[in-house]
Amino acid sequence: MGGNRAFPHSQYSNATTDYASKLERNSVVNAYEFVNPTPQRHQQRTSWNHWQLRDVVLCPSSRPELYSIYRCNVDRYDTRKHQSTRVLGDLTFDPVSMAVGGDYIVVGGQRAELAVGRLSEPSETTVVRVGGSINNFVALDRQPSGTTAAGVRRRLRDSAAFTDDGVTSLNITGAQDVPRLLVCNNDHTVRLLSLPTLNLLTELRFPTAVNYASVSPDGAKMCVVGDSNQVFLFHKNGDTFEKMATMEASNDASFSCDWSQTSEQFAVGSQDGYVTVWDIRTHNKMVQLETFQHGRSRGACRNVKFSPSGSIDLLAFSEHTGYVNIVDTRDFAHRQVLCVATGDETAETAAQSWAGSPGTGSQDLQITGLRFAPNSSALFVGLEQSILEYTVDRVGRHSFSSSAII
Repeated sequence: MGGNRAFPHSQYSNATTDYASKLERNSVVNAYEFVNPTPQRHQQRTSWNHWQLRDVVLCPSSRPELYSIYRCNVDRYDTRKHQSTRVLGDLTFDPVSMAVGGDYIVVGGQRAELAVGRLSEPSETTVVRVGGSINNFVALDRQPSGTTAAGVRRRLRDSAAFTDDGVTSLNITGAQDVPRLLVCNNDHTVRLLSLPTLNLLTELRFPTAVNYASVSPDGAKMCVVGDSNQVFLFHKNGDTFEKMATMEASNDASFSCDWSQTSEQFAVGSQDGYVTVWDIRTHNKMVQLETFQHGRSRGACRNVKFSPSGSIDLLAFSEHTGYVNIVDTRDFAHRQVLCVATGDETAETAAQSWAGSPGTGSQDLQITGLRFAPNSSALFVGLEQSILEYTVDRVGRHSFSSSAII
């Protein structure tokens, strides 16, 4: 099976790139080093409390610190001092999702639990229930714009075009200058809530359980994925959402999506081992990438992240176990594969894994999270026993070949 399904900009055809063998395919993808393959290992334990939800490591600011979930706790880890501090301890539920921004920390649970606290006063955390099932994903929304006066109640865009595929939008209120929280729930909803009151501002209903949502860096678009192969794309204006399109990724549920820093591309990671990338300007697929291990078992894609800043132009995606893929988004033709079990991946060792049985024995390490540093200087990979920090080759990424198109 091919590793990349390429859709050239000129035609967006369904051409597929095939490699003659696994070893040949591997020798191609590991000919590039976008990050130093030998990571720094931070002794910070993490845990996944739902087998499909693997986004429990955050790097929310330029400060050298990470936030991660471990059992019923949230820890803050200083990557320079190598010190861990418990931020939220002994929660009454098993957290599966987390958001940190400004002074807020929010954690979602499997039975609709939502813990909301302030980093300045973590002991005063409030736990409520929001939604009817698992809060699969939570995120702090960007500062809204174009909102209407507070207290205005209305249904928005209740038209055939908006409801054909079962998506409806209800906007409750447009109070301005209030921090916002996005919550994706298994009850088929995405809710936009105010902080710290958790008043409902907007509710979007979908025809499937919602696993993840990502707002573009320009704050004007949102991508939503869930327990089907459908991808829902919205215009976003403050608290209001207008559906732009519904697309299809691969053939399975999706659990992660992300936007490029220019807000022109977005990627979706699916359980059947594919990452699909679209160009927002055409709504057409640019490329479809396959995970290193293939398939919906060990090769399921659980997390996908674009480098968020600078001329780094990378897309990273993690597999259920063992491997992280890093792709050059300038052409999507060059890839580096990291074996997190060894921490010193090379083309030779990866080829040996392929020649044997990838995903067995030591390769079965569970990956709990994936995150670039805000300045794209490092890529962090969460494991159950530690967090790995891979240094990005920023000098190399800033050097364009003579044939490169900038």
